[in-house]
Amino acid sequence: MSKERGILLESGTNEMELLAVIIEGQPFGINVAKIKSIQQFDHALVTEMPDSPEGVVGIYQNRGETIPFLDLASILKKKPIEADKEREIVIFTEFNNSVNCFKVDGVRRIYRLTWDQFIPINKMLANQSSVVGSVRIENEDILVLDLEQILSELFPEQIIETVREEVAERGKSIKRDGVQLLFAEDSMLVRKTMMKTLTAAGFIHIKEFENGEVCLDYIQAHRDELVGGDMPTILVTDIEMPMMDGLTLCNNVKNSMNLKSMYVVMFSSLINDQMIIKCRSVGADQYVTKPESNKLIGMLDEYILSKNH
Repeated sequence: MSKERGILLESGTNEMELLAVIIEGQPFGINVAKIKSIQQFDHALVTEMPDSPEGVVGIYQNRGETIPFLDLASILKKKPIEADKEREIVIFTEFNNSVNCFKVDGVRRIYRLTWDQFIPINKMLANQSSVVGSVRIENEDILVLDLEQILSELFPEQIIETVREEVAERGKSIKRDGVQLLFAEDSMLVRKTMMKTLTAAGFIHIKEFENGEVCLDYIQAHRDELVGGDMPTILVTDIEMPMMDGLTLCNNVKNSMNLKSMYVVMFSSLINDQMIIKCRSVGADQYVTKPESNKLIGMLDEYILSKNH
């Protein structure tokens, strides 16, 4: 069974597509935007690796590539139940500039939802949980997996790059303290890490938001000072967010509010050819994939230099 990344949702409508999968009898959700393909599991294609972290089985052979192979049941510490091994599936994902594959017991179907149907996980659990939230579908709660969190625990280098020495040094000649950043990101871990990264690089005027909706509320309430203030405003936003996603946020800012002059950079693990089309369609000025924070800072520097000349 194979499913290449499919339907390109209309941009800026706050929609998402969720693939419901089964892991030890329980339904979980994976954002379709992260999925590259789906195939029936073939144990003959697995090469187990010794001394791997729990849940990292080894590598999976796929079309001449060797791809990290992870068992979601093991990662989620689910108790084994009798499963139909003939229905086991591997899901290939592509985000954060990496391809990985995850084994599940089966797939159910794809649901089209809006982000305001998504219920974020309790903040007390946000830093440790492999689940980012839930949606209620057909009288059933489906837990939505936070694949970025899962991979960051196994491969910490995938969270956010540290600022390179030359990037930090360049900041001495660029007025990074002369712009105001609005940073929208639902992951508490990424948000805290990026706040430290940007502050260390010399950006001192930063306001952080946990989703697109609260960020848009702030922009609407402070429109005059953001547009006519002493400092240019740059909006840096994730794409996947509850309540309001980054594409909808950008569409509201650039088109509904007609703030064409506000510089918008999409900073997301989902940047690919299809997503670039979406970013452009809502008026985003730039886009960069996580965890490339040095590239992001370079884009911000280019904008600052353009405003100072």
